[in-house]
Amino acid sequence: MKTISRVTLAVLAASAALATPASAADLAVFGSNNIATLYGASHTVSIVTDAQLSTPGFLNSVDFDGFVFTRDGSSFGNGLSVAAAANVKNYVTGNVVLFNGDFQDDIGAAQTDQLFNQALTYVLTNPGGGYIGEYIGSFSAFASNDDGRNPIGLINGNSGVSGFQQGGSSGDVVVTPAGLVSPVTAGVAFPYNPGAVEFSATVTNVNPAQVLATFDNGNPAIIAGEVTTLTDLPEPGSMALVLAGLGLLGARLRKGHNAV
Repeated sequence: MKTISRVTLAVLAASAALATPASAADLAVFGSNNIATLYGASHTVSIVTDAQLSTPGFLNSVDFDGFVFTRDGSSFGNGLSVAAAANVKNYVTGNVVLFNGDFQDDIGAAQTDQLFNQALTYVLTNPGGGYIGEYIGSFSAFASNDDGRNPIGLINGNSGVSGFQQGGSSGDVVVTPAGLVSPVTAGVAFPYNPGAVEFSATVTNVNPAQVLATFDNGNPAIIAGEVTTLTDLPEPGSMALVLAGLGLLGARLRKGHNAV
């Protein structure tokens, strides 16, 4: 009988831990579809309303571990009100994963399930409020979108008008260099074609380090990272001081080099 090494067992255990979130979590889900069903098998899922999300502190007062923004069934989905979007932004201080397209329609396929489970594990590893967005939840998470939804502003970037076979959604999904080292996409055999993904949007101005996978035309398909919105950038005055300091440091280094 073939003996399995301890190293092999450790790798298998690590892969299993990534594929299925290790501990149960309390999740607030805006939208009811296959994502809620998938996560509800191992976690406590509460379907929340815009009215609840518009209540300041609601997500924190219930002590949710993460927030999922998707849509009902295969509908095009409802956006958040201005108040709800602002409260979600205040809640999310941890990791963000965005699926640019109707990926929930492909749940049931092993690799898509793996991606969603690993996305949740990734979100839960950060003690700050986490966010998973699919389709409209992805578009709304950016600093701006062309669908006219109230933007939450969690990730720098813009999503164009969403629609059928927009953004390369009918093609294969290809891993990027960032995706090769991310726990969200670990163990997934790329390229792969999530056959039920047909709707998405063209995404621009996203930090390439946050793009884990693209459609085969290069348009971002899966984005992940910590919250990085425009509000996180230094104020113009602060940036000027930083640049001036770097210039002074460079001058001193050059002077010291010339003196040698």
